Amino acid sequence: MSSLRMTKISIIVEDEQGKQLAKVQSRKIKLSNYRLNEIEIAVEKFKREMLPDLTRALVERGQEEFTTEKKKRMG
Repeated sequence: MSSLRMTKISIIVEDEQGKQLAKVQSRKIKLSNYRLNEIEIAVEKFKREMLPDLTRALVERGQEEFTTEKKKRMG
Protein backbone atom coordinates (compact mmCIF):
# COMPACT_ATOMS: atom_id res chain seq x y z
CA MET A 1 0.00 0.00 0.00
CA SER A 2 1.44 3.36 -1.00
CA SER A 3 1.43 6.41 1.23
CA LEU A 4 -0.43 9.59 0.34
CA ARG A 5 1.68 12.27 -1.31
CA MET A 6 0.73 15.93 -0.85
CA THR A 7 1.48 18.48 -3.52
CA LYS A 8 0.86 22.17 -2.87
CA ILE A 9 -0.15 24.42 -5.76
CA SER A 10 -0.19 28.21 -5.54
CA ILE A 11 -1.39 30.66 -8.16
CA ILE A 12 -0.22 34.27 -8.20
CA VAL A 13 -1.74 36.66 -10.74
CA GLU A 14 0.77 39.26 -11.99
CA ASP A 15 0.63 42.14 -14.45
CA GLU A 16 3.00 42.59 -17.40
CA GLN A 17 5.68 44.09 -15.13
CA GLY A 18 5.51 41.21 -12.66
CA LYS A 19 3.59 43.18 -10.00
CA GLN A 20 1.37 40.90 -7.98
CA LEU A 21 -2.30 41.66 -8.60
CA ALA A 22 -3.89 38.83 -6.66
CA LYS A 23 -2.97 35.70 -4.81
CA VAL A 24 -5.42 32.85 -4.76
CA GLN A 25 -5.44 30.63 -1.69
CA SER A 26 -3.08 27.68 -2.08
CA ARG A 27 -4.55 24.24 -2.48
CA LYS A 28 -3.09 20.86 -1.70
CA ILE A 29 -3.75 17.91 -3.91
CA LYS A 30 -3.43 14.38 -2.67
CA LEU A 31 -1.93 11.67 -4.81
CA SER A 32 -1.63 8.06 -3.79
CA ASN A 33 0.73 7.52 -6.73
CA TYR A 34 2.05 9.35 -9.77
CA ARG A 35 0.14 7.38 -12.38
CA LEU A 36 -1.40 9.42 -15.17
CA ASN A 37 -5.01 8.64 -14.27
CA GLU A 38 -4.42 9.61 -10.63
CA ILE A 39 -2.82 12.89 -11.72
CA GLU A 40 -5.68 13.66 -14.14
CA ILE A 41 -8.29 13.09 -11.44
CA ALA A 42 -6.41 15.30 -8.97
CA VAL A 43 -5.93 18.09 -11.54
CA GLU A 44 -9.62 18.06 -12.51
CA LYS A 45 -10.60 18.32 -8.84
CA PHE A 46 -8.08 21.14 -8.39
CA LYS A 47 -9.53 23.05 -11.36
CA ARG A 48 -13.09 22.75 -10.01
CA GLU A 49 -11.98 24.03 -6.60
CA MET A 50 -9.59 26.76 -7.79
CA LEU A 51 -11.49 28.24 -10.73
CA PRO A 52 -14.13 30.12 -8.69
CA ASP A 53 -11.45 31.77 -6.52
CA LEU A 54 -9.32 32.68 -9.53
CA THR A 55 -12.34 34.09 -11.36
CA ARG A 56 -13.31 36.13 -8.30
CA ALA A 57 -9.78 37.55 -7.95
CA LEU A 58 -9.67 38.58 -11.61
CA VAL A 59 -13.16 40.14 -11.53
CA GLU A 60 -12.30 42.07 -8.36
CA ARG A 61 -9.13 43.36 -10.00
CA GLY A 62 -11.08 44.38 -13.09
CA GLN A 63 -13.62 46.23 -10.95
CA GLU A 64 -10.82 48.07 -9.13
CA GLU A 65 -9.25 49.15 -12.42
CA PHE A 66 -12.63 50.24 -13.81
CA THR A 67 -13.38 52.30 -10.70
CA THR A 68 -9.92 53.91 -10.77
CA GLU A 69 -10.25 54.81 -14.45
CA LYS A 70 -13.76 56.19 -13.92
CA LYS A 71 -12.55 58.39 -11.05
CA LYS A 72 -9.70 59.70 -13.21
CA ARG A 73 -12.11 60.61 -16.03
CA MET A 74 -14.54 62.32 -13.67
CA GLY A 75 -11.66 63.90 -11.90
